[in-house]
Amino acid sequence: MTDAPVAIRSGRIGPPAGPYSPAVRVGDLLFVSGQGPFGPDGRLRGESFGEQAHATFDNLEALAIAAGTDLSRAVRIGGYLADQADFAEWNAVCKERLREPYPARTTVPVELPGFAIEIDAVFWIPGVAR
Repeated sequence: MTDAPVAIRSGRIGPPAGPYSPAVRVGDLLFVSGQGPFGPDGRLRGESFGEQAHATFDNLEALAIAAGTDLSRAVRIGGYLADQADFAEWNAVCKERLREPYPARTTVPVELPGFAIEIDAVFWIPGVAR
């Protein structure tokens, strides 16, 4: 039996900026769209790269919790950095926020409009029958 996709939202993050779901659960997997360092009011949270990275992880975590999982069950993350010079700090934040076994990860430099980082992710949701 295959589960139909279910959109996941959280009141702890702002609404999507376009025609997409913040996250979609299919079976025991959660696919989270790129999240940035924005609060529920749409305002930028944090000035430094580290502050923005933590705020972005907070948004990922809010969606994960809404779907019945948490950051410890991330199986893949993608980091999109406005400045590749922030790579070492990105590694430090990942080490602080994630646990071993660390998820598979991709990091790429991109142009971001006025913020330092965006993160997307895939999570495993334990206890969901397949």
